[in-house]
Amino acid sequence: MQSTRRKKCDPRCRLAFRRFVRPVAVFLVLTAVVAMSVAYSLESSNMSAYAQMSSSQYSVNIATKPGIGSYLTNATGFTLYTFSRDTQNSGTSACTGGCSAKWPAFYAANPTFPSGLSASSFTVITRPDGSKQLAYDGWPLYYFSSDMSAGETNGQGVGNVWYACTVPTPFSAMTSTTTATATTTTAPGSGW
Repeated sequence: MQSTRRKKCDPRCRLAFRRFVRPVAVFLVLTAVVAMSVAYSLESSNMSAYAQMSSSQYSVNIATKPGIGSYLTNATGFTLYTFSRDTQNSGTSACTGGCSAKWPAFYAANPTFPSGLSASSFTVITRPDGSKQLAYDGWPLYYFSSDMSAGETNGQGVGNVWYACTVPTPFSAMTSTTTATATTTTAPGSGW
């Protein structure tokens, strides 16, 4: 029967370990620490950018993202959406019940806007439950409950009926195929 005990490292082995393996191990540990510091620094700078957005003097702002273009956000940078099943300038919302839990209405009592937006493009509507909602160009504005941080656009294209509210024209980020799908879908309040 062979012994499973390991042989002790001879002096040459120890010398090789000290000269090669230890420095490599130390290098790898230091590289990992530096990489984590850089990642933390970048995350902190992103967070400070959101903090700057949260201190925005405007209750409605404009953001830009490839594939969407310029779109509306609230003061803290959360995306504002439009629902293609709403009727423009109707003064009401088609998103009620369970829909409004997933797509909460956006409202600002005394809205302020940056120079790229005209106050005359915004109106206040009264929802079926009596609450108020801000509308842009006659389209009610909503949040998406799955957007967890500023700058997210997870609601873009949901059900082919929800879109980030693009400026100057809502729904300009829709493609012709999604427009056709959105107009052939039936019951208001579904698609969420």
